[in-house]
Amino acid sequence: MPQYLSTIINLLPVVIPAIVGLVLGIVFRSRARKASLLVILASVVLLLQAVFQVVTNHFLVPLSGNGLLSWEAYSMIVSAGYFVFGATTLGLLLAAAFVERDPYRPAVPAAEGTRTGEAVQPHRGTLVLTLGLISMLLFSPLGVVAWVLGVLELKAMDRGERDPGGRGTAIAGMIFGIIATVMMVVFLVAAAVFVYAYLSSPGWRY
Repeated sequence: MPQYLSTIINLLPVVIPAIVGLVLGIVFRSRARKASLLVILASVVLLLQAVFQVVTNHFLVPLSGNGLLSWEAYSMIVSAGYFVFGATTLGLLLAAAFVERDPYRPAVPAAEGTRTGEAVQPHRGTLVLTLGLISMLLFSPLGVVAWVLGVLELKAMDRGERDPGGRGTAIAGMIFGIIATVMMVVFLVAAAVFVYAYLSSPGWRY
């Protein structure tokens, strides 16, 4: 059990950004199709890097320990693999940052712009997205807040009470909140099982 937990913890710095990239790429694909596709590809490469990390730790290391694979060969394989994955991910993200960029356009004054209705309130999609990201990266209990707030925000947009321009960010933040909440529940269940197994072991003494 501790070995699997250690593996999961080691994979989180790679898997979490990959999940974030996949969600953002899917949600915003209609706004920037090429950039979103590049971000999705970069996220897939990150997931492949996680698979490569598992393979090296659980298959190549035992082979090297048993003498079936030299440590020099192991080092070359690992270095080359991480270089390829890292360079590919960075290249895709750099391309996504500059593709489909429209020329700068000055802001249109409010008097000349099109008014969509003075009764519509500004959206809170950015707040939902921020809470969702914080819950994914730092504090998972905030995922419940992002989840609930995202649902309320989308309902308000459907009723015409909020600016629908923030629908994409609200959906992304809500998805991050759902993922963070599920991860928190899974972690708590796994921790409870681990504690129960430890307390039930014959070596435990009160």
